[in-house]
Amino acid sequence: MPERRYAFEENGRFARGWHIVALSQELGPEQIKALHYFNEELVLFRGKNGQVVILDAYCPHLGAHLGGTGSRVVGDTIRCPFHGWQFDCSGSCTAIPYANKIPERAKNALKSWSVTEKNGFIALWYDSEGGAPNWELPDIPEWNLPGWGDWRFNRTIIKSHGREIIENIVDAGHFPSVHGGYPLQFDNRFTPYSVSQESRIQSDLELDMIQPRGIDFDINAARRERGVDAESWGVATYHGPSVMYYYTTSKSPELSYASWWLNYHTPINDDEVELTSGVIVASLTDDPLPQDFVDQYPLSAIAAFGSDVEVWETKKYRNDPILCDGDGPINKLRKWYDRFYRPRAEEAWDEPERTISSVRHSETPDAS
Repeated sequence: MPERRYAFEENGRFARGWHIVALSQELGPEQIKALHYFNEELVLFRGKNGQVVILDAYCPHLGAHLGGTGSRVVGDTIRCPFHGWQFDCSGSCTAIPYANKIPERAKNALKSWSVTEKNGFIALWYDSEGGAPNWELPDIPEWNLPGWGDWRFNRTIIKSHGREIIENIVDAGHFPSVHGGYPLQFDNRFTPYSVSQESRIQSDLELDMIQPRGIDFDINAARRERGVDAESWGVATYHGPSVMYYYTTSKSPELSYASWWLNYHTPINDDEVELTSGVIVASLTDDPLPQDFVDQYPLSAIAAFGSDVEVWETKKYRNDPILCDGDGPINKLRKWYDRFYRPRAEEAWDEPERTISSVRHSETPDAS
């Protein structure tokens, strides 16, 4: 029997924490959206009061899918398309059109998932033990502020695992081969519910990026045509196991700009994740950015993240990798991330906060 690519995980195990499942713009007033994540069928709806609700999708009456054809929002409830039973934000049945009495078992009959809406996205709290959230996703201050371009998003389903994707946050060594640049600074910091990377990357037009699928232009030709060999600085932070914010600036004689990236990966099942990237950009000077740059930069930025996908979909996860002194704190990241799969009683992170630098001139980088 061939060895599994991800032999570290039992089927049906997913990381505890916040996972983004939709963009706010995808769910208008009194609209419904069927969801499939974590091997679960779920239904998302927005009540008349504007509140977003996520419930298990199958009606406890005779099993109709509440996100199916004919479902609708009635006030602040969702109405089953089969027999018209209505369920509120707690998952309790509040009305049956042909019954004089609601069965006692219909109270809290559907699981209601903890949900938050901020920064233009809707996130669900996943915990196989059923625990309540014990940390929150932070705000992005520049979300939809004047002077910033429109958010551009790309969503794709890939055959990979969150363990692969999150390791990018500490992987200093892949930049020249995958992203066409050299790290001049690469520092990581760990807290109980976040891991950050502060980096300075020097673009090198002599280095090729991996061409991502789904991009209808030659990413390397576009870089060379633009001809900007700029140095960029940025801070990328994973908040929990699957949501990353990245603030970056780039300065050159031709262009000086800042951008926010929102990258997140949400498990669909044991073998697939939904990977979404969003980008906005703004000028760092009083002069506006050229409109063609505002239009094209988000596509190029999303493509840069897509270069990793080509590797993730074909690689095999090494539980005991051979590491060298420039690889970054990969084992520490794995220890930090693994806590989200363990019982909450084993979640504590007691290691002191410190900066781990993977680009040094006088001492050996920390790969522990």
